[in-house]
Amino acid sequence: MKLLTIPISHYCEKARWALIRHGIPYQEEPHLQGFHYPYAYWMSGGKMVPVLQDGKYVISDSTAILKYLDSYAAKEARLYPEDRELRHQVDELEDLFDEQLGVESRRWVYFHYLQHPRAMLKIASQGISPFEKALGPVCFPFLKAFAARMLHTDDEKVKVGVNQSRQIIQKVDGLLSDGRKYLVGDRFSAADLSLVCMMAPFVLPRQYGITLPALAEVPESMQTTVKEFQSTVTGQYVRHLCETERCSQKNKIPVV
Repeated sequence: MKLLTIPISHYCEKARWALIRHGIPYQEEPHLQGFHYPYAYWMSGGKMVPVLQDGKYVISDSTAILKYLDSYAAKEARLYPEDRELRHQVDELEDLFDEQLGVESRRWVYFHYLQHPRAMLKIASQGISPFEKALGPVCFPFLKAFAARMLHTDDEKVKVGVNQSRQIIQKVDGLLSDGRKYLVGDRFSAADLSLVCMMAPFVLPRQYGITLPALAEVPESMQTTVKEFQSTVTGQYVRHLCETERCSQKNKIPVV
């Protein structure tokens, strides 16, 4: 299988983690933001990543990829439970995390890092080709303008998004308050996987598909929010799952 990615994308990490978790061999093709467009269009006819190619089958969207990969998994290892009620809970939480938490954590991280080109490119360039890495600084002004327009990275929207994320975290804190090991049922599911990936920009887990910066390395304007979210029950849960459920770091994209 081949997985087309933007290395920094938490949606791409979601697909990457599922492949690794199921023990499915794959080749990752990472590209810098913007440079991925012709490859995505060639593979899927669209412009979004991740895109998974499995022979003649091409699957776009991280959730669609997870559902497709479940067909390869043993029953006890699947990310979506067979029980109808549990499946409904997983689907509902996964949608909440993907469509709200992930959107806002992405907006927040781009808003801050686009003001720091060298730091942004250091994270975003992990694993990409030397050609794209060389062009990154030259193309950064265009990337910044494009991202600001597409992601609506203005100050007010970022503040609203962080508050919305805070409300979601409070909801998850409530779910975890009964001491449960996983969000739904008695095993790791797509709800847990999505939560971890969409929260990653806020809590900076060490076990991850790319090397994320330490707290002291992120822009000062981000540090208060990171500290706040790391200290929540949900933040601690996310970091715990990365330590216990994320497979070997040999699967990490190399820093080049």
